[in-house]
Amino acid sequence: MAFRSCADYFFNPAARGPVSILLVCIVALAILVSFQENTYALWAGRLSPHASFASHDDGVFTIETAKTFNATALAHILFPATPDPADHSLYAENERTLAELIQCIEGDSCGPNRSKVVLLASSPFRGVLGGERGGEAIWANSTLIALRNMGYSYLYALNLAHMVSLYQIFSALIPVILLDASDSFKCFKDDKCVRRRDRPHGVPIWKMLSFHFWDSPDHPLGAKWTLNPEPYRRPVPHNTTYLGYSVEAQCARQPFIPHAERDQRAYVLAKKAAYFEPNHTAWSPDFYDAAAAAVNEYDGNSGSNASEGFHFLAGVHDPELPNYWPERVRNGGLLPSALFYEAVARSRVLVGVGQPFISPSPYDALCAGVPFINPIHGWSNDAPDDRMAWATQHNPLKWLDPPYVYNVFKGDREGFVRAVVDAVSHPIESYVLPRMRMSAVEQRLRGIVERDWKGEAEVLLEERKKSGEGEIFWI
Repeated sequence: MAFRSCADYFFNPAARGPVSILLVCIVALAILVSFQENTYALWAGRLSPHASFASHDDGVFTIETAKTFNATALAHILFPATPDPADHSLYAENERTLAELIQCIEGDSCGPNRSKVVLLASSPFRGVLGGERGGEAIWANSTLIALRNMGYSYLYALNLAHMVSLYQIFSALIPVILLDASDSFKCFKDDKCVRRRDRPHGVPIWKMLSFHFWDSPDHPLGAKWTLNPEPYRRPVPHNTTYLGYSVEAQCARQPFIPHAERDQRAYVLAKKAAYFEPNHTAWSPDFYDAAAAAVNEYDGNSGSNASEGFHFLAGVHDPELPNYWPERVRNGGLLPSALFYEAVARSRVLVGVGQPFISPSPYDALCAGVPFINPIHGWSNDAPDDRMAWATQHNPLKWLDPPYVYNVFKGDREGFVRAVVDAVSHPIESYVLPRMRMSAVEQRLRGIVERDWKGEAEVLLEERKKSGEGEIFWI
C-alpha cells in the first residue's frame, strides 16, 4: 500500500515514519507523473527536480527528524511558482488546491470539509474552465459553487489516466469521483483503471458517480450511482440520484427589470432556425400572428402590424433564415451570455418551440420574472390531462401551473394565443423553485459526498451474487 503510505505521510501526522518515506513518496510521485500525458508532466514534473532541499533555510525546511517536518515548505518546493490569478486552467486550479491543502493539513488549520477532495473527471467541469455555457456546464458550475461554499477541496482530471493517477496519490482523501457516464463503463472494463482482486490500487467503481445530464440510469452499478440535474420521475428502483443545480448566482448578475419598463415582446427559446421547421416546431407561423394581434388588442393597439406593437424575438445563429421562418418572429442573432439574459429579462414571456430539451433557460426566465410557455408534444389520447403521460420540452416544469408555466399542447392555436395573452396580462415577480435554491443544492450535494457508498455497494454486490444478475465487481 505504497500510495496509501504517501497519503498518510503528507496528511496524517500520527502515521508518519522516517523522513526517508518523504523522499520515497516524492520519487514515487515523479515516477507516477511519467505516465501522464506530456502536458500534465510539465506541471507535475517539478516534484522530482526540487527534491534537493539544500537551497532552503533551516528555519524554513528541515528533514533531520519527522518532528521538524514543515509542509508549508514542502508546498513551496512542489509548487514554487504561484499561478497567475487570471490563470484558470486545469493545472493552475489544481496547483492552488494542492498547495492550500498541504499547508492547512500540516498546520491543522483546515476548515470543515477541506481535507475531503472531490475528484472532478467529468467533461462539463473542464468545460466551465474553458468558458462553455451550455446546460451541462451550468450544472457543473453550480456544483463547483456548492463545493466551494461548503469548504470541500476538489481536483480536476484531464482524462481517465489522469483520474487514476490522482486517485492513487490521494485515495485516502477522495470520497467520490464525478465522471462522464461513458467513462464509468470504460473504467469498469479496464484492468488498468478499476480496482480488482489482483489490482488493489485501482479506482473502486463504487466511488465513481456518473455526472449525467439526461433522463436515464447510466452507470455499471445502476441508477443510484447516476447523478442528474433534474428530479426525473422514474419508477423505483430505477430512480437516479438527484443533485440538481441553482441559477441564483447567474440571476443575481441581472437586475430585475420592472414590468412597465419591459419591451412589448416575447422571447422565443431557440438557437437554431431548424427548430421552426414545420414538422418539428410546436407552433405554425400563423400562431405568432394571432397571438401578437390578441396581445395588441388587449393593450389597445389593435391596429399594429408585424413591424410594430407586440412581437416575438429569437436568437438563432443561422446567417440566413429559411422560408418557413415566421414573419412575426425577429431574429436578434446568437447573443453573448450577458446580453442573452438581459434580452430574456426585458421580455414579457419566454416561448418554447419544442427544442432544446431541458434547457436551464426557463429557470433563468422565472428568476427574472418571465413566465414560460412549455409545449406538450406527446400525451395520452384517452387522458390528455394526465401529466404523467405528457412529454414536453421541459418535463420537470410540466408540474408547474400559471402564472409561472403555461403547458400548451402542440398545434393548439387557441391554447397558444391564450397562454401568451395570460402571461402578458399576469406578470410575475422573480421566482426560484425551492429545490433550486443554492442551500437546497448544497444539502443534497453534502449528502452525496458523505453517503456510505461502500456500504451500499456491498449490499448491491451480495444481491448480484445471489440473483446472478448484473456484473460482479470488487469492493
